[in-house]
Amino acid sequence: MAESTKIKDYDHTINFWIGCTKFSEGCAHCYAEAMNKRYKWIPDFSKITRAKGAWKIPYKWQKQAASTGKIDLVFGNSLSEFWHPQADKWRAEVWKIVKNTPNLIWRFQTKRPELIVDRLPEDWGNGYPNVWLGVTVEMKKYLHRLDTLCKVPAVAHLLTAEPLLEDLTPQLADHVNGLDYVWVGGENGPQCRAFDMQWARNIRDLCYQHDIPFTFGGPGGVHQRNACIDGVKYASQPRHLETYRRMMQPSSKTICTLGEQIQLAETEARLPQ
Repeated sequence: MAESTKIKDYDHTINFWIGCTKFSEGCAHCYAEAMNKRYKWIPDFSKITRAKGAWKIPYKWQKQAASTGKIDLVFGNSLSEFWHPQADKWRAEVWKIVKNTPNLIWRFQTKRPELIVDRLPEDWGNGYPNVWLGVTVEMKKYLHRLDTLCKVPAVAHLLTAEPLLEDLTPQLADHVNGLDYVWVGGENGPQCRAFDMQWARNIRDLCYQHDIPFTFGGPGGVHQRNACIDGVKYASQPRHLETYRRMMQPSSKTICTLGEQIQLAETEARLPQ
């Protein structure tokens, strides 16, 4: 389960396992479950199932990216919950892959940030230089997820407010400390719930006030392709992406060890911006 992705702003998506259990209102019309019903990958979507063909493909992406000096973005486990307890027995294999693909930046998204700390590798430290951690918040009552995520050391903490089901402001302002990026979007699919463009405007304005990169993915439904707010397209990335690209340039097109990456990251942090 790996491919060149249709997920905006990412070069690849990969699923080391498939399946999930519904957790909150944002899961009601789960796109991954709907896709599984269509393609019949696994018989029971609530039972996490190891994927067979994904495990060697990242090394191919790494070789291709390193050969051209690129940094590719990978969205990890778009059809599952990366931190789900049912997948604990396989996650160490993923960390090995991540450490050996320095030309790939990996993003792992969750609605369950409380699961992360106990499932990080022993050498995580302040975060692997090529891993972004993200959390989904669809309603105000789940803003505490942001606080939990941002307490986990990482090079970038990301918020996805999609499918956004209500305005997160003004309360969101009390939860952005340590946040590096915000994505806002509506719900897709035939059962998509209503989206108010004012929600996107409010979050955009808050991000600008706090100097947080902001992307609008679209209002969902039949208007999803109109990813603009009042005629303006908002598309950005965490600032860490450019920092990492610069970090990877000094000595060669690829850095082979995690230790070298960490050393360069520490040097980069001391340089004037």
